[in-house]
Amino acid sequence: MSTAVFHRDALALFYAKQHLKTDAGVKRVVYLPKNSPEREIRFVEVNDLISERGLRQLVPIDFGIDIGQSSFHSLLIVDVTPEEWKEIEAGKLAIPAEWSLDEMEDLK
Repeated sequence: MSTAVFHRDALALFYAKQHLKTDAGVKRVVYLPKNSPEREIRFVEVNDLISERGLRQLVPIDFGIDIGQSSFHSLLIVDVTPEEWKEIEAGKLAIPAEWSLDEMEDLK
């Protein structure tokens, strides 16, 4: 199977705009491209409609997209509350292993 050209940054912006438009709770989409595999998009979405869960480990949901197609890729999302995002920024709550806040981008 040949692999289609993949424009990660453009797709990330598209997905972020869709999530901000269609999910009233999502107030911020943070894109984390550093060190991610070539066909993987990583988001932390700050959502004020989810409740505190008391989590100490954040696990992303993997939205495998176009599996079995030449355009396949993964969209990994961690939903956090505004308070959890503050903890992440303060280094008190860790994002998933191998993810990095270095070079993070707020997508709007």
